[in-house]
Amino acid sequence: MLNFSSYTKRLLTTQEIGRKLNSYQRKSATSEFLNYWNYSISPDTEKFWAIIKDNGITIERKDPFRFALDKNRFIRVELGIGARKYWTKLKTLKEITKRFSETEISKIGEIITEDENKRIGILKKCLAKKNIPKSQYLKFGECMAYFANTGLFSKYMDENEVQELYRIWKNFKS
Repeated sequence: MLNFSSYTKRLLTTQEIGRKLNSYQRKSATSEFLNYWNYSISPDTEKFWAIIKDNGITIERKDPFRFALDKNRFIRVELGIGARKYWTKLKTLKEITKRFSETEISKIGEIITEDENKRIGILKKCLAKKNIPKSQYLKFGECMAYFANTGLFSKYMDENEVQELYRIWKNFKS
């Protein structure tokens, strides 16, 4: 990320390079850089957007928490993972408490809990049947990524159950 950020900054600010870029190319380079910050949830993301705002830079943020509040879900599994991993810290940050009401903050917490519960439900069902339905294969993979990246397997399962899930996944036939 740091290398990409440095490259983008150099690309947009270096006179001899910057003059060669047309407005579409500049917008495209900026868009690529902002994709990460628009589609991630973490304390660093909140810090980034606060710095952008403090410096008077007017860039529209695609706020994943606003999307979650509007649609009652996260748009991508990576956002659900970030929300689950960092929510305890995030919900107390001034960037969050200024942007959202107490009711909205509570609702985001509920959405995170519902997401976790749906995902463990899918995993438990596959574990009980010792099978992944073809229609659930992609969702199963997302659930495995969610639990592996949030460290939640131990909250719901023992090591044997987790290993069994991996065996079921490895032996899946399409």
